[in-house]
Amino acid sequence: MSKLRSFLAGVAAATAILAGSPSAAADAAPSAHNLDLARRLFTDMHMDQTMAGMMRSVMPAMVAQVRKANPAMSDAQAQAITEATTQSSQAMMGKIMDRMIPLYASTFTEKELQDLVNFYEGPSGRAMLAKMPTLMAKMTPIMVEMMPEMQADIRQRVCSKIDCTKSGAPAAPKS
Repeated sequence: MSKLRSFLAGVAAATAILAGSPSAAADAAPSAHNLDLARRLFTDMHMDQTMAGMMRSVMPAMVAQVRKANPAMSDAQAQAITEATTQSSQAMMGKIMDRMIPLYASTFTEKELQDLVNFYEGPSGRAMLAKMPTLMAKMTPIMVEMMPEMQADIRQRVCSKIDCTKSGAPAAPKS
């Protein structure tokens, strides 16, 4: 089950990245108006639903990778991982968004935020949001198919920088 622990550590790391790094929090405080625009943008974008949809779309691929590394994993264990990860991401969504809004507010100018709000409140932005679930569903198989190639490429790049023959080095992905 060490591969399972690695998977869970990866989920934790990805969540930390989504939540924003400590260095990002050190940026200058955004204006109240920019914060309001960023909140409006998140509402217009349905950011909570978008992030939940992303998690749902990548979950099968993540569990498949864990199952590949742990062939003895039962269906009940796979289901437990799926449910726990989904429940955790749902429970943390508000906190994640609370951390992301100031990042958007301090990264984008007032004009850029206003332009983004205008886009998402307009017909093209609404069409994009309406079509995103279908698009994500079509993209997931592509990402799953490309994952072994990406893992091999990452391993090759890591091993060109460090000695992968030593104990504890990243293992080659199983195809």
